[in-house]
Amino acid sequence: MLVAGAAALSFVSCDEFEPVFTGKYAEPEATRTYTKAEIEAEGIEFISIGELKQMYYDNGSMPLNIKEDIAVAGQVTTSDEEGNFYRSFYIQDETSGIEIKIGLTGLYNEYKLGQWVYVKLNGLTLGDYHGSLQVGYEDFTGEYETAYMGVRFLVEAHVLKGEPGQPLSPIEITADRMTDEELIGKYVVIRDVTYTNTLFCLAYVDPNLNHKDQSNRIFLDEDNKKAWGVITWAMSDTKFEEYLDAGNFDTATTGDNAHTVAELRAQGRIGTTAYSVTQYFEADGQTVGVRTSGYSKFSDHEILKEVRDGSATVDFTGILTLYDDEPQITLIDETGIHVNNDEV
Repeated sequence: MLVAGAAALSFVSCDEFEPVFTGKYAEPEATRTYTKAEIEAEGIEFISIGELKQMYYDNGSMPLNIKEDIAVAGQVTTSDEEGNFYRSFYIQDETSGIEIKIGLTGLYNEYKLGQWVYVKLNGLTLGDYHGSLQVGYEDFTGEYETAYMGVRFLVEAHVLKGEPGQPLSPIEITADRMTDEELIGKYVVIRDVTYTNTLFCLAYVDPNLNHKDQSNRIFLDEDNKKAWGVITWAMSDTKFEEYLDAGNFDTATTGDNAHTVAELRAQGRIGTTAYSVTQYFEADGQTVGVRTSGYSKFSDHEILKEVRDGSATVDFTGILTLYDDEPQITLIDETGIHVNNDEV
């Protein structure tokens, strides 16, 4: 089964995004910016993002609580303004890219595309989420390999704003490179991919109950070899309710196979909320998921008919990640979708 996540999936407790306010914030107070030389003068050594990632693998692919005076430098490649990223951003250097789990929203007001960011790593945790590495805080619950920093004083102690820079251009990649470690976490474009009419979405009988309980989980997944009549990139709570009421998901079952959605609907037991969706595409025989949050501004926008029926291919621009060893693109905004059809 191809399962998609995160960026992003990262997610509620890393599974789903929460609502994100994407309106106009007041301009933040001016904060000081730093240079790499100032940080090095504190006795802190800079390593590359690629070297940082290697530390995780050298630790037996286990979470690493960093105790060294080291830092990484990278340029910001994502924005949460459109709601498709949540409480984190990605940075990249020439060697790789990585997610920084800030734990605050409205990050686009403070961390601009292309801006240099310096991350002091001593006291932070390096961990994995389904194949993609993240820098965050230690998760004392043990449920995940990293947690969000979550409070401003921690963020400001570790994530230092640097000089502005030009937004980076995407790296053009081919299907055979979509799992290359040096590209994971980077801003990329993949061209001429074809829709497969399949998706993944993890929904819940009651979104307020335990998300790990199989009796509460409903899988709309690629194993069923269909798109469940979902023609939008994702589903807001309103759109999910529309699909649900139309009977689109009636044959889906709970994770324990005890009930069908039709049975639960008849009992009035299905709760509604927004859901992230991964729509699957194919490039030269390699499957790639395109993940969209149910809280993004474009979640309910329809995938064009020309794309759905296979008469047009698509170029996607976004952050390349892995989810259970399968490549996945998370869009920054809808401009990351380019349909290759002269009539569109």
